[in-house]
Amino acid sequence: MAGHDAPKLDFVTVDVFTDTRFVGNPLAVVFVPAALRDRIDQSTKQRIAREFNLSETVFLHTLDNEPNRSVTTREIDIFTTEDELPFAGHPTIGSAYLVLKHLGWSHVDTLQTKAGPIRIESLQDQDQGRGQGRVRAAIPHAVHIHQQTLGGILESPSGPLASAAADAIRQGLSADADIRAAELAAPVVSIVRGMTFVLVRLPSLEHLARVTPARRIDFGKVPELLDQGEWHDSFVSRYYYVPRGQEADEGALADDGSRSWKIQTRMVELGFEDPATGSAACALASYLAVRNEAVRGARFEITQGVEMGRRSDIVVDTVALKDKESGEVKIKELFLGGTAVVVMSGSIARDRLGSRQLPKSWVTCKSHPGPGQADPISFEEHAQNIKMLCALSGEVPEEPVVSRKTGTVFEKRLILKYIEENGKEPGTNEELDPEDLLDVKTSRVVRPRPPNFTSLPSLLKAFQDEWDALVLETYNTREQLARTREELATALYQHDAAVRVIARLTKERDEAREALAKLTVTPASAGAANGDAMAVDSESLPQNLVEHVQELQQQLMKGRKKRPIPQGWASSDEVAALQQVAYADLAVSQASCLGIESDYAAIGGLDGKLDIYSIQANKVERTIDIGEPVTATVWTGSKVIVATSKGSVKVFDNGSETASFQAHAGAVTGLSVHPGGRLLASVGVDKSFIFYDLDTLQKVARGYTDASLTTCAFHPDGNLFGAGTQTGDVKVFRTDTGEQAETFPLGTPVQTLVFSENGFWFAAAGKGQSTTTIFDLRKSGAAAQVKELQTGDAQALAWDYTGQYLATAGSTGVTVQMYIKSSKSWSEPLRTSTPATALRWGAEAKTLVTVSKEGVVSVLGAKE
Repeated sequence: MAGHDAPKLDFVTVDVFTDTRFVGNPLAVVFVPAALRDRIDQSTKQRIAREFNLSETVFLHTLDNEPNRSVTTREIDIFTTEDELPFAGHPTIGSAYLVLKHLGWSHVDTLQTKAGPIRIESLQDQDQGRGQGRVRAAIPHAVHIHQQTLGGILESPSGPLASAAADAIRQGLSADADIRAAELAAPVVSIVRGMTFVLVRLPSLEHLARVTPARRIDFGKVPELLDQGEWHDSFVSRYYYVPRGQEADEGALADDGSRSWKIQTRMVELGFEDPATGSAACALASYLAVRNEAVRGARFEITQGVEMGRRSDIVVDTVALKDKESGEVKIKELFLGGTAVVVMSGSIARDRLGSRQLPKSWVTCKSHPGPGQADPISFEEHAQNIKMLCALSGEVPEEPVVSRKTGTVFEKRLILKYIEENGKEPGTNEELDPEDLLDVKTSRVVRPRPPNFTSLPSLLKAFQDEWDALVLETYNTREQLARTREELATALYQHDAAVRVIARLTKERDEAREALAKLTVTPASAGAANGDAMAVDSESLPQNLVEHVQELQQQLMKGRKKRPIPQGWASSDEVAALQQVAYADLAVSQASCLGIESDYAAIGGLDGKLDIYSIQANKVERTIDIGEPVTATVWTGSKVIVATSKGSVKVFDNGSETASFQAHAGAVTGLSVHPGGRLLASVGVDKSFIFYDLDTLQKVARGYTDASLTTCAFHPDGNLFGAGTQTGDVKVFRTDTGEQAETFPLGTPVQTLVFSENGFWFAAAGKGQSTTTIFDLRKSGAAAQVKELQTGDAQALAWDYTGQYLATAGSTGVTVQMYIKSSKSWSEPLRTSTPATALRWGAEAKTLVTVSKEGVVSVLGAKE
């Protein structure tokens, strides 16, 4: 260690609960030698912890003549960027690994914390099967389950204090209905006095992936949540978890009577997410052990941080006892286990350690090898001045500088170029100015100034500039790769959850159908005489609606045969001249569907919002909170109808909800309105289509298919109803009876379909295809495919009233395909490169309204 003339604090950083560098939960451990202990007060430690800007920083107080084998206890202080903590799990495991494994002080068996002494041990000999380098700590605990919940506070009598608490809770609850319900019912558990967690159990990994750190509850404004007395003053945070495996509720039972759980977790609070939270894991394990009366011992294998790309593997072992008189189960022993890996080491050099204003500092650091690559370094090596690596290039910098905000080392010319292009610090969203960079004093070789004329030195400088640009590009590519991996992990969780939900629903439906098939028909009872009958399989429309469908079909067929193109309808030149004349940002952030009526559009999104947009005024006039992800929407007359991924169909009339149907067992994937405006159809993943009467707001008929349905549309005469399937077919049904009339193969899951106003064509596009296929209803089989149009991937289709123009929207842009009846040929008058997820024609085909999945609505028209 350095002397008093040049006081210096050595440090190392470790990634805890992992054996792979740059994964797990990072931790900084600062060594405080006995000679400097009096000069490093708690306020100085707090400022140093804030400088590291990690979730926790540990200050390990060392003794003279280390390793001092006469003393088996070492004292540690744990700090966040805001406060000192009496105890935290991942700093304890990180410190234990550093002492026992990295420094090799096997004689140390206790870490002294503000919460009390913690017994530590190495598991290298006892637990060979779980990898070299594991340690565990006997955690001091005082488990207490509080009486109140967040939901209980919201239901309590109102008052000034209760109102403030309720507001704080509502502002921080999740926008997802299922997650919000789980948060309100979650138990509140303290692992020790001063450390409390709201343990939120979620129904699936899909819900866990949807948890966001943006929702923060200020628990300081909710004093009623914690029991009075010694438990009242405490840090509080939410801990989300999903048990895995068949024995998720009671745990897997071993031969010796012990139980084990495998759990996926996330700790999200204070506006950020923690990769690993040992104290929260201990609280969760204690609560589950007590609730399940695991008196023969229990092991909890907890995985955390996957969503943020820093997977952490935590092991908690519990020993519980049951009081014979009261029957109460209490935790007797609690062990937190894991491993760690050293990432870098260095020193903090100061002119006046412990002063109120910390002077400029510099940090020297080096990366450490992974597990098994080299022997652990000795304690004395931490004091040596070692090389620095630039965070952008990974090379030793020629002119090193350090960021004031994060303490990261950079090559000066590289970071200046990065700041000039991005205006922020690499890897963060914080703004960074050249004034925030501190020069590091190093022994440098003076380089000659390059000439300004054409010469070898000037060529070398040009090569250097090209190399710098390549380094910056490589760094940005690595960042994009990391973000892509995080998005892929989330998508895999959502896909896994969706597959399991669909499998469960399919099994339940098949079991129900099998049970119905085995029913014995008995003579009609009094109830049946009164009209109480059970419907099995497909249902036809009531007689009055059958007559309505048939009469309307006759009227429309007669009018269609000789219907002329309306006067003033858009010509091909006018369609070719369409360009963006207006656009607006929506409150909907994940737009999925679009419906139009007159000069207004209804845009629904997967974030559960519905925007009413005025095309003429070019603004959102109203936003309706649906509360569930919107998958489809249509607008007819004064009614706006939306479908959701929760299986709901909701009807809004003049802005107010007038009806809500929950007839589908799973997501609703499509809506369509009958040409007469009275019938509404919906399709879903439960392999059924349902008809509703919009006059009486009642479900009137239902039909089943052999595959999940993805989209739907009524024939312009209203006598036929088409539905696309997940298996790649378009099935056409009779509207009045629900009987299947024909099947047209597309070959890939149907994304969208629409009937032409000519009465005998329809267009369909499949997922992953770059073409749109035109089918002829008058033919069958493969012969029905009369044309394939090269439109790119089409996520939505819209045919105009005359049947001339077919508009497509997809990730590659918007196109308009035109059928020229005189020559029986197709042309493409319009193609744009602006992506869209839905579109509709405006009046006289002179405008197109499109919406992108990012929530931007655009109007294509003629420039004035």
